[in-house]
Amino acid sequence: MEQGKLKEAVLYLPEGHVFFHEGIKLISDYGEIDDCDADWLVDAEAICQVLTEAMAEKDVVYKYMLKHLLATATFYRGSKIDFPLDFEQYLRFRMPFPVTPVFNSSQPGYINLLAPTSHPMVSNGYVNPESVQLLLRGNLRDAIRRLDAIRCPSGLQYKLSYRTHEIGDQGFVHEILGCEKRVSGGMPSVVSFVFLPALEFSFAEHPLPTFVPSGPAWSHCCSSTFYWLALFQVYPHFDRRSFCPYVPRMQGIQDERMIKYRNVLRLLLRIGTGNNIPDMSDIFVLKGLHFYRLRYNANCDCNLSLPTLFIELLGIHREITYNEALQRFVTFGGQQAHWMGDATRLYSITRNVAMFYYMNCIPVEHLKHLFGII
Repeated sequence: MEQGKLKEAVLYLPEGHVFFHEGIKLISDYGEIDDCDADWLVDAEAICQVLTEAMAEKDVVYKYMLKHLLATATFYRGSKIDFPLDFEQYLRFRMPFPVTPVFNSSQPGYINLLAPTSHPMVSNGYVNPESVQLLLRGNLRDAIRRLDAIRCPSGLQYKLSYRTHEIGDQGFVHEILGCEKRVSGGMPSVVSFVFLPALEFSFAEHPLPTFVPSGPAWSHCCSSTFYWLALFQVYPHFDRRSFCPYVPRMQGIQDERMIKYRNVLRLLLRIGTGNNIPDMSDIFVLKGLHFYRLRYNANCDCNLSLPTLFIELLGIHREITYNEALQRFVTFGGQQAHWMGDATRLYSITRNVAMFYYMNCIPVEHLKHLFGII
């Protein structure tokens, strides 16, 4: 009898409160797209097709490089976000000419890509990741400038734009943006393709040497058949042929765990926009930073629960945002004080959210306030 009363006491919540874990799910549901936007992938596919054809006219290699562009798509209208279940952060592709990875036992993460062919992306017989990136950036800018806008099967017309986001000293992430051209008010539909190119290889054709690090670098590849080498320049002081053999822990997951990551993105964007935190108010910057910030983090695994994964990601953003702001403040002084203000505010919000996470209890109104829901 006493145990029953104790159980009831544990489950009892004050009026106007919810369990934090349930509340987080409710907040993520605010990010569900409306029924009228359910066919956004059809428009995204049309954008991919038109852009791929335009790029292939410049170089046939882009027909291969952009083959899986659709998998990198994200749709959003305001803070409502969606992306396909086969979503990928890397734009995986194969070159139309033979490429052989050459591993180095003294530097396992330093991989040359032998390509005995003549092509602007090849230097001295090796694929040059910097050339791949720079040529892709230049050609995308030119093609998108020429296309300007695309009318899709839905009847919507999307204005195209393009930008890149630096990820430390290791290169940059691309974004192709299609923004709905509206004659009336309201939030426009936006289709965004954010990606970092990565060459795909077959384990059967090019097996990994035993000295290549195991663990998260390979265990989250999309299958046991292929692996990807991303265009990170991890050793730029050696030369320009460096590739990083890393596939993010979010890759190759096409089930409820990917839905979980999508919901976490919704939560991060919602808390960023709701509290005016620039670093987390832009879906492109948010996703782009995940390439850099999650790269060596062992805690962010899609097998975690939704609230735990959210807390882990929020903590990573808080820590790095604060460290970057502090470095700017020390380097530039008061001229960069606003960065410190944003970082301090995020630090306070993260601590507040974490407290309720561990308590697993939060007032509903406070929960809405934290995420900017009026």
